[in-house]
Amino acid sequence: MQIQPITVSLPAQAKSYDLVFPESFDDLSQVLHQQLKNSRSLIITDKNVPDYTDQWDVWKSSDTHVLALPLGEERKCWDTVELMLNACFEQNLDRSSTIIAVGGGILGDMAGFAAAIFLRGISFIQIPTSLLAMVDSSIGGKTGINCAYGKNLIGAIYQPQSILCCKAFLDTLPEAEIKNGLCEMIKHGILGDVKHFEDLERIASPHPTAEEVFPLVPDSMRVKIGKVQEDEREAQARMHLNLGHTFGHAIELLYKFKIPHGRAVAIGTCMAADFALEQGLCDKTTHQRINNIFRKYDIDLSCDFSDSAIRKAMQHDKKRRGDEILLILPTKIGEVVIYPVKIKDFCF
Repeated sequence: MQIQPITVSLPAQAKSYDLVFPESFDDLSQVLHQQLKNSRSLIITDKNVPDYTDQWDVWKSSDTHVLALPLGEERKCWDTVELMLNACFEQNLDRSSTIIAVGGGILGDMAGFAAAIFLRGISFIQIPTSLLAMVDSSIGGKTGINCAYGKNLIGAIYQPQSILCCKAFLDTLPEAEIKNGLCEMIKHGILGDVKHFEDLERIASPHPTAEEVFPLVPDSMRVKIGKVQEDEREAQARMHLNLGHTFGHAIELLYKFKIPHGRAVAIGTCMAADFALEQGLCDKTTHQRINNIFRKYDIDLSCDFSDSAIRKAMQHDKKRRGDEILLILPTKIGEVVIYPVKIKDFCF
């Protein structure tokens, strides 16, 4: 099935970029060649990725160099970004050069951050290799690293030149990684698209496949694109995308980032639904549908930490405003509200 490109427009910056959906690695190579236009570039990738992309002729170009790194949440830090920056200098990249991020969300966040600060900003292209990165982290320009105080607290908003989502990558993913990305897709349906949520309900099973899921990827991306175009700097509408993340990031912190991000978001989304029901913001039917869809995909919603421990870990969240944290809570499928709570009452 041929999926048409989606154009993202940011009027405030007079900047647009395309999301392109090549089917095969050969198609991906052709698109990448067209976009690079023989400029010097650095591919930054996870060490696992070259195993199935060494067929790309662009990797063999004299103007393109490859930096393959061992990655994980524990490596999402300044030291890894410094390795990326050093490689940029060693390969003589200049302001006309391009960084190409080939990997999952961790890689994309860090490579984008390196591009944002190298020579005060050079072009970069996102090539997400996981479903989670395709539907979430590659979109919107959020880049950065973790620190002792929490996840993604250091970074910059820096938009890519383009995002290339190749189905061939999804065909290589284990089922657990498909489920990881589905958690974000479900979140998008809850916060902004009833039909998308219903489509995800329709295909829900304990063993989802790339063939079933990939046709719904553009719809999921459109939800995030709409929020980003409306509010790039996260002043209001873009905050909706944090559904499940305020709780979820605290859970990841408590697990020392050993839990998959999607699972943490799923648990956090259900906790947000629990709190919304408790506050009278959503009805029992909405609450039940949110919990049920994760269960239909056999997403593990168990957690080793108490509600009080999770809330305490939330106090340094990015959504903090003075003495309040802004929770994103579902009111019905397709709609959420921004709900402020006092830190002294909620987090301790």
